[in-house]
Amino acid sequence: MDELMSQPQPPSEIAYTWENPNRCPFCRTELDDPGAGFLAHIERSPVCERGFETWRTSVADDMRGEWSG
Repeated sequence: MDELMSQPQPPSEIAYTWENPNRCPFCRTELDDPGAGFLAHIERSPVCERGFETWRTSVADDMRGEWSG
């Protein structure tokens, strides 16, 4: 088991990792589903939601137009 995953970590507005789609990258909580489960999770977690919005804004600034994913 990954040592970091066994350690309790507070939610962060900066992603810990984007390597595992089954875990929230901002708090490493296991998600019910990588797509809809992530969206439901960020609705319940203000810190994770802010982190996602910050990330999304950064990506949108790097790309032309709005990112559809």
